[in-house]
Amino acid sequence: MSQLTEKGEATEASPPPTSGAGSPGGEGAGRKAFAQTHAASFPQRRAALWLLLPTIVILSLFLYYPMLRTFWLSLLSVRFYGQQRRFVGLENFQRIFTDPSSYDAVVRTAVISTIVIVATIGIALFLAALLNQRGISGGRVYRLLLIWPLALSTAISGIVFLTLFNPNFGMVNAVLAPFGIQPEWFRDRTLAQVVMVLTLIWNRVGFNLVFYTAAYQSLPSETLEAALVDGATPWQRFWHITFPLLSPMTLFLLVTSTVFAFFDAYAVAEVFGGGPLNATSILIYEITENAFRDDRIGLAAAQSLLLFLAVAFITIVQLRQGRKRVTYQ
Repeated sequence: MSQLTEKGEATEASPPPTSGAGSPGGEGAGRKAFAQTHAASFPQRRAALWLLLPTIVILSLFLYYPMLRTFWLSLLSVRFYGQQRRFVGLENFQRIFTDPSSYDAVVRTAVISTIVIVATIGIALFLAALLNQRGISGGRVYRLLLIWPLALSTAISGIVFLTLFNPNFGMVNAVLAPFGIQPEWFRDRTLAQVVMVLTLIWNRVGFNLVFYTAAYQSLPSETLEAALVDGATPWQRFWHITFPLLSPMTLFLLVTSTVFAFFDAYAVAEVFGGGPLNATSILIYEITENAFRDDRIGLAAAQSLLLFLAVAFITIVQLRQGRKRVTYQ
């Protein structure tokens, strides 16, 4: 296109720059170059600090200071509820693994938590697979009944199972009575632990089922139908297609179930009283008993740090290993 100069002569107009928005990839390249040469920054640093101040104060008061305080208490022998203190170094941590009751609590916590984590995820995945089968009648009713325990707190679930398995008037023994079976559920160590595990599983499966059901409904039907046309068996479709596609949700539930098994199980242990003979006394229950009943605050602080570090380590391992195996759509 030509344009006229002041003398009336025609000249060619200069072409538009080729690196602008009109050229292919020009806008994206320009933004990339701008991002590389201009670091992101907040124009008013003082305003940014004022905006972060409430979060910093809350974290300092309710997270960082308690953690430092707990670490300091774990190095002390505290008696008479804080009236007498003596520095003992790592003696409290040594007692965790040398004192039989403390060491048994660690082992018991690890075993019960592992069973609860594996069982809640496995049962929820199995139920979600059944409820999402085509042609199943009453799926909504079944789903509602299975999710219902989620509405109850962990402590209430403990009370429910404590009543059900009561040797004198419990429903379980009433059903077993015609067969001449009358177990003393809360006098036998193994049976009490079985009841505790069943309580935690019953309370947690509904939570995992909700998320697995939602994940199932978002699976790509085209992929599953293609596998069906290719002649894949139901087990092959589940193991090679469905389960890998559900891996992001499985990783999330694995982390949340770990936190639940190690910390929320305290309510059930409190309802059961830790008995019989400390059979249901897990580590989080031991911490409260040592701190508030037995006046062993230093040992309780060391146990709480050990529990925190153990759960943090397990969570980090789960996330790092999960990223290698998780399949995102």
